[in-house]
Amino acid sequence: MPDLSQIVAWIALGFTAGMALTLAAQMLNGQINTRRLLWGRHRNGDLYFSPERVQLLAFTLWVAFSYLKQAAQSSSSLPAVSPITLALLGGSHSYYLGAKAFAMLSKK
Repeated sequence: MPDLSQIVAWIALGFTAGMALTLAAQMLNGQINTRRLLWGRHRNGDLYFSPERVQLLAFTLWVAFSYLKQAAQSSSSLPAVSPITLALLGGSHSYYLGAKAFAMLSKK
């Protein structure tokens, strides 16, 4: 008989898989719009390819998948997130927000 921690781990894995499947299904049938996900809009309404969105998405996904990989390898508890990873993630988000603020405040 599995112990309580294994049961909780399977429930958490099932919940996460269910959420991932729901998101994937909604993206595929158009309920979640991903068109122009990596594009921004200038104040005048013109679209532009946004490198800051690309780096934010790539870094966030990398951190999330590496954390999930660590969590899958550890059966007893959730892994700790290193301060360096948190600082880099905060820097990535700060870069995105700074570029967004600059685009909003600059005169076009």
